[in-house]
Amino acid sequence: MADILIERNHTLGFEKVRAVAAQWQKEAEEDWGMDCTYEKGESQDRLSFERAGASGYLLVSASQLTMKLELGFLMASFKDKIEEKISSNLDKLLA
Repeated sequence: MADILIERNHTLGFEKVRAVAAQWQKEAEEDWGMDCTYEKGESQDRLSFERAGASGYLLVSASQLTMKLELGFLMASFKDKIEEKISSNLDKLLA
């Protein structure tokens, strides 16, 4: 197994970053076939996601996004490309 950890600080505030997380969820479901569950909290939301060979979560707060992704054996060989794609996508959504 291979793990990916991505952290991004932001100044969007909680409501705007929730919209970013919702957009990421939509893309993850449509483009990557992820099954997603979004749980709202007072100071932090959690978007859990999974599909064959990968699972993880995105923590959303008023000042930070933290994503942890665990890749299964077959997907682990693509770790660098997957991390690059997710990082690029999150940066685009936060811009």
